[in-house]
This record gives sequence, structure tokens and C-alpha cells, in this order.
Amino acid sequence: MQRGSLGSVKPAAASVIGPAPRRAARYAASRSGGHNRSAATRTAHGPVPQPRRQLGTVAAASTTDVQPQAPAQQTPPPEVKYAADISILPVNKRVDVVRVACRDRLPEVEFNQRHGTTSNAYLLKNTSGAYEVLIDVPNKVFDVDFVGQLASAGATSTLTTIIITRLSPERLPVLARVLEACKKEGLQLLLSNPALQLLNERAAANEALSAALQGVKVEAINRGSDVKLAGASKGLRFVLIPTPRWPDLVAVYSEQDNILFSSNFFSAHTAMAGASSATDSGGWDAYAADWRNYYDCMLAPVARQVATALDRLNINATSSPEAGGGGGLAQALAPLRRLAGLVRDLTLGADDGVAEPLTVGAIAPMHGPVVRQSLTELVGRYAEWTARQVEASGVAAVAVLYASAYGNTASLAQAISRGITKAGVGVETLNLEQCGQDELEAALDRCSGFVLGSPTLGGHMPTQVQTALGTIMRNANARQVPCSVFGSFGWSGEAVDMMERRLKDAGFRFAFDPVRCKFKPTQQTLQVCEESGLDLAQDIRKKKKRNERVAAEKLSVAEVGSGKALALGRVVGSLCVLTGRDGDAEGAMLASWVSQASFNPPGLTVAVKQDRAMESMLPVGASFNLNILAEGKERAVMKQMLKPFKPAEDRFAGMDVQRSESTGAVIIPDSAAYVECTVVSRMEAGDHVVLYAQVNDGKVLNQTGQSAVHYRRIGTNY
Repeated sequence: MQRGSLGSVKPAAASVIGPAPRRAARYAASRSGGHNRSAATRTAHGPVPQPRRQLGTVAAASTTDVQPQAPAQQTPPPEVKYAADISILPVNKRVDVVRVACRDRLPEVEFNQRHGTTSNAYLLKNTSGAYEVLIDVPNKVFDVDFVGQLASAGATSTLTTIIITRLSPERLPVLARVLEACKKEGLQLLLSNPALQLLNERAAANEALSAALQGVKVEAINRGSDVKLAGASKGLRFVLIPTPRWPDLVAVYSEQDNILFSSNFFSAHTAMAGASSATDSGGWDAYAADWRNYYDCMLAPVARQVATALDRLNINATSSPEAGGGGGLAQALAPLRRLAGLVRDLTLGADDGVAEPLTVGAIAPMHGPVVRQSLTELVGRYAEWTARQVEASGVAAVAVLYASAYGNTASLAQAISRGITKAGVGVETLNLEQCGQDELEAALDRCSGFVLGSPTLGGHMPTQVQTALGTIMRNANARQVPCSVFGSFGWSGEAVDMMERRLKDAGFRFAFDPVRCKFKPTQQTLQVCEESGLDLAQDIRKKKKRNERVAAEKLSVAEVGSGKALALGRVVGSLCVLTGRDGDAEGAMLASWVSQASFNPPGLTVAVKQDRAMESMLPVGASFNLNILAEGKERAVMKQMLKPFKPAEDRFAGMDVQRSESTGAVIIPDSAAYVECTVVSRMEAGDHVVLYAQVNDGKVLNQTGQSAVHYRRIGTNY
């Protein structure tokens, strides 16, 4: 491979939002508590670039009970391995995907669809047919021999370039083994500046990684970088698309193949892709829920940065024979034009994007299928979802501020953000490890609420969190809005207590109890986080809801003449309690929009409002019980279900209940009957989701009792 405009390490790329300070150069120093490194912190490929600007030390007024200390190691979480299969599948004549497919359910919130995941790496061939470029490596949590697979394909002897689109500590051991196996004169490793600094930091403390880097040409990808493939007239172009959680994210575009290697963008956590296909052969219907879930969990909370990234990518999707034509292309991509206007507003014109559109015939993401058949649909939906989130942030937004040592606090932040966005409130996420002081202050000035998250390092908060806490204490707007704190730890978790005490002593109003998590969050912990985010968002929306109720009353009056709303209110349904269980997480809700939907197989539909906490526990494949309440015995159950609950609090405390052996969900003995169901499909229906579920079993509990029925006066509310 011939090098194009790639060069040695340069200062990090500009912020993704307007004229904010540069972020990437702060990345490595932030992971060590913000302390500068000495000149001795070097690897085989050069020194760590020093940070230009970071959140700094705390003002004296904010250090009464917390003093900055030298970096201390948090107890590392236990090692976990997941069984997985590995295979090499063709994408086209020049590109193959090395797919690691895991069908287990990983614990993070983004795996809620329960479809497993794939971790994709890509091999690119040169004009002679030999593998020349490897893009990405998998996470070490997957129990596969990645290097062995490369060797069996002959790639280890021919690879000349390795490109990393996103680096994490969990990928470094695999990367080190790949470098050792492929080591030869001229081998080069290309990655973004933040990833390079993480690599330098870890190599300084890890002899195996440092040894693997010896003799390797490590170069930073900068804005506008490209490389030329050996013997080819067209090469690879790079586009930096960072987000707060992934500051090192970069996309790679192959001009020869019209393929965009999009890293985490356009990904899906699903192992549905068959062993014989690398692409989305099932189309939109097969993968829509997985693409949407990934976006909602990972990208909706950072919609501003996603908007800028999509503008930079400037995708011009093209049809292909495999995609079945390009009908409706202009209509499908119309949201991108709307999004471009939003980007100009967000960045004040500071982001110039890519000089010309990328003609893309397929998108090759880090997770999920290669997107070909659903290309225009998915790109258009990304623009639509992003525009909606950006506009929601303009009405009300919660600032989610955090630092994370091992990724666990970041997972908590992700789950809290998911709950906030479910309630229709925007999220502005700031990773305190790499954001600037002015970004933090601007977010606090405009937020409608905030949450602050921190790991515990040596019994204290990292320097960046201490500094952010001092800024929060001085910010006039932050004092007026609801807030809370959260964090993970490996031993004692003092950081959460410190943050809580400081804010409460200063008179800040907490919207939910602090969330504490030891090591990796469980399903119950993620449930607590999501429901906490819902509580905060609903607190913010109280005033808006009052306005909505007034509008609904006006609508009711207006609709009386036509009778539409009154007529709709005459549609009645059985009064039920829907119960579900997911590992150590449990939920329940009243439901009256229930109807039988099929005879064979027996099935029913249930409408669930999108901002209900229970909605996240009901993906396709989930089991639940539907307790049909008995007439005359429903009041006590309704009173219990309508009580205000804290996040993940036991909805049945004090009640006499039983449990289903097959679903694990609650059965209410005083019900007229219950049925056990499995969700078969979901359909978005305005502000609700309609579930179609197959009935697997059931029992009449009261032979003479009638089902309780919910009567409504009008069809504009429950």
C-alpha cells in the first residue's frame, strides 16, 4: 500500500460541534486522572501528545471534602468470555468480512433485543487477489481464535495495513496478537489521534503490547487523510465521526468498491445473519427493530454529534442489482436535506463536512449485517431519527455528564439516557474525559436537568469529575433544575456519596435516588437506570404535560361536535395487569388496550405507550403474563398499580402473588384468568407500540367471575 496524505501524529481534529475546543489530545491524560505524563511515557512509535486544554483542577471553593490525588487503580471487573463462531464471508470480489457471531445476550442496555451480536472485521484484497488491508479487530470477550482465522485464510503473511475505526481497552489484546502475527517490514497501523493516545498509554504499562508495536509504523488519521492501494487507481478515504462515548470513531470509504466502512454507525446487535450471507438479505423487515434499537440506545443520546457526522459523511446512496433498484431514492433521502439545515444551525457553519458526496452502494458496519438491500431506507431513517432528537433537545434536554474507567459508568449513562429519550426529552451527553470547560458550561446553561456520573478511583472522583462538580456548583441554571448522580466502582464507591452530599448540601433538587453499581451492571441495575431517566424526564415534562392536558381538553370540546373523540371512547377493553421478568429485573403495568387478534395460533395485541418503563422489557421474543382482572376485585389491584414507584421498586410489595414457572412473571391469584404470551412482532403506532403476542398457555382462576372492563368517557386519554 502506498501512503497518501497520512502523516505523523498531529493535533486532534476540531470539535464536532462548532468552535468548541479540541478534544482528542485530552483523551489519554484524562484516563489517568488528568495528570500530564512525563517524557518517559513513550512507545516504540513516539511520545504521547500532551493535552492542549482539559477541565483542569477544581476551584478551591469546590474542594472542601474532595482533594485531587494521584491516579489510583480501580479494581478491574472479572473477566467474562462469550461463546462465538467465526467465519469469513464475501461482501464482493475484493472485500470479505471476518464475522464473529455470538448468540448469547450480553448485559449492556443496547442488547435488549436479545438477538446476540456480530463483531465484524473486514479484509480488503489488492489487484493480485491477496489480502492487503484489515479493518478492525473484535473484542477479547468473544472466545474465538481471530488470528488463527486470519492465518488460515493466508492473510497474516500478506497484510500490509491495519486500520482501526474504534479502539477500546478490550480490543487491545486482540490487536497485539494480530500485530505479532502479521509483523513484517513496512507494516503500518492507522487509527485516529484519540485511539493513538489510548494505545500509547496502554503500551507504556503493558510489555506485550509494547513489544507487538516494535517496528510497526503507527500513524494518526487526520481530517481528509487517504491512502492508495497498491496497483489501484483509487484508494481509501477517512472521515472522522467522533461522539462523546467514542471520541476516536472514524469511517473508511473505499472509492474502488463504493463501500463505506461505518464503524459503529448503522450497526445492529443481531446474530440473525445466516452463515452463508454477509448482507441484509432479509431486508428492512428483518432488521428494522435491531437498527432502531441500536440507534435509540447508542446514538439518540448524542444526536447533535450524529447530525454533524452524517453531514460529514454526506452519503449519496446508490442502488445495486442486489438491492433491487433505486425507486423512491429522492424521497428516502429527503430527511438528509432537512438534517443539513439543522447541522448548519448547530455548528454555526463551522463544520465544512466532506468536500463532495460519498457514492455509497453498501455500508459495512462494525456490528450486524452489511447494509445493501435496505441502504436508502436506513440512511433516510438515520436522518429522520436524528432530526427528531435534535429538535426534541431544542425544547428540553438533560445534560448527561460522566467519566468512566472501565466502561461500566458509561453503560449506566447510556441506560439513563435511554430512559430520558423514551419520554420525549432530548439528551446532551458529555464525556468529561475529553470535553472542554466551555462545552460543559454551555451545556449547563441550556439544560433542563442534569445527571453526573463517576467511577471511584482510590476512594475519590477522577479530576475531571471534581472539576465538573465545581462548575456545576457555580452555575446559576444548574441550581434551578432537577438532577441526580450515579457511578460504578470495584470496591467501595465513595465517589457517588461525595457527589450526592455536595449537591444536596448546596440545595440541589434530586429527581431520583443516586444509582450505585459494583462492577458491570445487571439487568436490574439497567432497569433502575432507565426508569430513573424516565422519572427525571417526566419531572421536566410536568409543566409541558399540564399544557398538553389543557390542549386535550380543548380538543375534547372541539371534537364533541363531530363526535369522533366521544365515539372512540366507546371502544372498551378488558382491564388487565401485564407482568414481565428479565433476569433480575421485573416490571408490571395496567393495560386496557388489549384485544384478541388471531385464532390459530391463538394471539392477542396489546398497546403500550412508548414512554412506559415496561416497554423496554417487551422486545420480540420476550415472554409476559397478562392477568385479566375480575369484576368487583379490580380496585385493590388498580390502587396498587397506580401508586408512584421508585425505579425498579417491587410493584407487588404487600400483595399475595404467585409466579409462572415458564415465564417467571407474576400471576395475580384474584384475577379472573391469566394467559402466558410471547411477543411475536411490534409495530410503532403514534405514541404507542402495538405488540402482537402468541398465547402459549393460560388458566381461568375464577369460574363464575366476569372480566373487569375499562370504560372511558372520551378517546383522548385512558
